[in-house]
Amino acid sequence: MEPVRLIPYAGEAIRVLGESEGLAFCELTVPAGFAGPPPHVHRDFDEAIYVLTGALTMVVGRAEPHPAPAGTLILAPRGTRHTFANPTDEPAQVLGVWSPSSALTFMEEIGAALPASGPPDLAAVAEIYRRHNSVVTP
Repeated sequence: MEPVRLIPYAGEAIRVLGESEGLAFCELTVPAGFAGPPPHVHRDFDEAIYVLTGALTMVVGRAEPHPAPAGTLILAPRGTRHTFANPTDEPAQVLGVWSPSSALTFMEEIGAALPASGPPDLAAVAEIYRRHNSVVTP
């Protein structure tokens, strides 16, 4: 069995549980107080986040943020505006799924740029999104 690959993300690490060319399954801890990425759209990959423990808030499309407690699936097919945050005092465990798995190259870059708490550097984040055929959307 291969060792689990780790990708830095907001001061934590994404654990790559399995990946093939078309799909990647990962587990990560979303830190307490994590402001999340700015609302954004990916054009080249689909993303899903399933909340295992704890709670997040989520935005899909132009809806207002709403609670995403354990058991919630945040589904963001390519082309769908979305974001999430952890405004609580407790970390949240989530399962992330990306298709195709080439999205993990984006996750490596963006994960290193997102701070565990407080807002990210929006110019730096927007540039990472641009390089990966994604866009920050107000």
